[in-house]
Amino acid sequence: MPGAGLVRVETLELEPTVVKTGDRITQRYRLRFPDLIPSGQEIIVLEDRMTPEALPVHPFEATALVVEKDRIDDTHIWDFVYEFRLVDPNKMTYALPSFSFYYLVRDLGEDIEDAEVQQVDGGQGLVRYVTSITDEPLLDIRDTVELGTFSGLATFFRTLAWVVAPLPLLVWLVMLVRFARKPKAVSIEKQQEEDELARIEAQIPVPPSIWEARRAVSRELAALRRLPRDAAADQLGDRQRALVLALRDYLQADLPGLVPGDTALDIQRHVDGLKDSYRKAALGVLAGRLVAYQRGLETGTPAPVEHPAGEARMLGEALYRLRPYVRMMNNLKALVGAAAPRPAKG
Repeated sequence: MPGAGLVRVETLELEPTVVKTGDRITQRYRLRFPDLIPSGQEIIVLEDRMTPEALPVHPFEATALVVEKDRIDDTHIWDFVYEFRLVDPNKMTYALPSFSFYYLVRDLGEDIEDAEVQQVDGGQGLVRYVTSITDEPLLDIRDTVELGTFSGLATFFRTLAWVVAPLPLLVWLVMLVRFARKPKAVSIEKQQEEDELARIEAQIPVPPSIWEARRAVSRELAALRRLPRDAAADQLGDRQRALVLALRDYLQADLPGLVPGDTALDIQRHVDGLKDSYRKAALGVLAGRLVAYQRGLETGTPAPVEHPAGEARMLGEALYRLRPYVRMMNNLKALVGAAAPRPAKG
């Protein structure tokens, strides 16, 4: 077998040779192997297979390992210093079992998986166990019977207990809430009144938002712009009737101080009471035409409009000045104009 015998194990003296329960036993194993790098090979000691928990040394238990690595000329010298303890209570002489050290020899550049694993055995050591009395107040040794680990199961049941414990309180709270929200019995007459009120409220149209109202006014202005100058009175009356509805919805949405029952004159008075600003001027144009259109509908004669396209352009400009970003720019201009110093009189 290629590489056989390249690694030798020397088992040194075991210390101590007489122990009691809990005493640490030190055993040193010395590995010697040559440096094969100049010849195009190398020896790899598989240290992960010699960890304390991987050693088959019953009735002993490996508790620690220190690896001391040295080199003399072209020979590697590695000392594996193990700590053991005895876990058998019978007083007698025990032999520390031997175990194997694993290594492999591979050519430089060869995959480790392709190299054959080899092994070499260490020697035994004798230990005399004399008593179970120990100086340690709390002894933690591994029993020869493996009972398993139940920490995961204990965590599961503990979590289940914390989840189940509040369930009775939760059920009680749910029943209390259901009892509190249980509808009380009402008379037939009152139920009919509530149903009728709900039916009437359902018939009340939802007022449009300011964006929807602005789009509605824009549509009606576009229709007014398409009318010719010599449009018939009924065509002009239809356009003004639609504009009355659209302008009322828009002013109701733009002026939160209005109420649904306000007339066109009420809306105009409300606009006249506003603080002077670009917004008041634009709202005044819309409110004034709303009053004129409303009066024409009430008298049966449309408000006179010489140039429908010019009328639509005037109302469109007022509506444009009420857009949020235009109002913001106008407010900034007003602030800058108010902050500018006046020229001194000569």
